[in-house]
Amino acid sequence: MLEEKAEDLGRVLGQTDEYKALRRATEALREDQAVQKVLAEAERLAQDIERRRLSRQPIPLWQRLLYPLGSLLVYGPLKDNLGFSRVRRAYTAGEAIGPEIFLFFRGLGVNVKQLYGMTEASVFVTIQRDGDVRLDTVGTPIDGVEIRISDEGEVLFRSPGVFQGYAKNPDATRQTLQDGWIRSGDAGFLDSDGHLKIVDRAKDVSRLADGTLFAPKFLENKLKFSPYVREAVCLGQGRPCVTAFVNIDLTAVGNWAERRNIAYTSYADLAQKGEVYELIQREVERVNRSLAEDEALRGVQIRRFLILHKELDPDDEEITRTRKVRRGYIAQKYAPLIDALYSGRDHVQVDAKVTYEDGRTGTMRADVQIRDVDAVPPQVAR
Repeated sequence: MLEEKAEDLGRVLGQTDEYKALRRATEALREDQAVQKVLAEAERLAQDIERRRLSRQPIPLWQRLLYPLGSLLVYGPLKDNLGFSRVRRAYTAGEAIGPEIFLFFRGLGVNVKQLYGMTEASVFVTIQRDGDVRLDTVGTPIDGVEIRISDEGEVLFRSPGVFQGYAKNPDATRQTLQDGWIRSGDAGFLDSDGHLKIVDRAKDVSRLADGTLFAPKFLENKLKFSPYVREAVCLGQGRPCVTAFVNIDLTAVGNWAERRNIAYTSYADLAQKGEVYELIQREVERVNRSLAEDEALRGVQIRRFLILHKELDPDDEEITRTRKVRRGYIAQKYAPLIDALYSGRDHVQVDAKVTYEDGRTGTMRADVQIRDVDAVPPQVAR
């Protein structure tokens, strides 16, 4: 059984949906008390050790003694099935895989590191070195590369390796290359140790009412790491705080509810269960604890959320076929929900138009709950 789940893991790296499928399978496995301790404790041990190692904290002797046992029973077989047994270095680039997934693989003993680059830079701009790996950064600049952050939060860089221009496209060249600096199109910041942290595409970044940088996709990806969250939409541009719409994963939350004898009739019914709200609130609090650890991100903790009464659907023009959020349309369609989130109300009545697979349309009515979430102080996050 464990080997079958390990095979599924081979499609995980950088693919959150597959990773969440594995996590759901693990939840099912945990129904068997015989494997519960092995899987849960082994995962907790590996990730705690790796987190301590990356933050340069001492590793207790008992953990150092237990890790070889976990390697023999769990981590080793997983790496073998993945074909990672002989990997000495692995790099991930492009779309961020998220600190949690990154930690998962490093906990297994896979030396995964992150880098950042683009074609216009002649490959990479920053890279993580052995002994200086961070969960949520893309490393420090390589020799000869200079990085600065614009007033809008966009990452700019220059080096001897930057391109001379786009072939036969001077207008695009002028927009991207200015006074020797490349406009990356990505938003990010440099931490106190010189590590670059990418948070979103620059065009999608805005600010809260107090000027705090707000990158919705960064927060949404953190929420969607949870196996119980299918989709999320974070709100906050020009607002006093960040709030969120959450779509639950019907399969994962449905299985979770069945194991606890929680009866439900539909997605809308399950989404508004008090027990499900408690489950999702714990996931939101997890995200807030992660944000509280970073000085630049503490101000964008999620303070209120609701679970949508329906799944966001391409047929309803709420997301694209590739599951990209259509923010403008959602802001217009769900304006009453957004107003309720920012007016202090604890529930709101909604009537929603839905489109069925055969093209028919209908209207559904629901009473949507709204929950408050406390901000996590820095000392608690640590």
